[in-house]
Amino acid sequence: MGKYKFNTRWNEDELKCACLFGNPGCDRFKTCETLELTLNPYGDIEECMKARKYKRKKGALRQMNKDG
Repeated sequence: MGKYKFNTRWNEDELKCACLFGNPGCDRFKTCETLELTLNPYGDIEECMKARKYKRKKGALRQMNKDG
């Protein structure tokens, strides 16, 4: 999990530009809004692991349905 800062430019509700904070190639950073995002690629893993029954299928661990 990581936190990333972006410089963003908006046209009303539409995102026009997003680049990492401190990007040396961005020449419009003074007019940008700073936005901090948190990346959690494994956010749903806790919900998945709550199931009690798993079955190996084609080499992968799969969650079984309630009815088997």
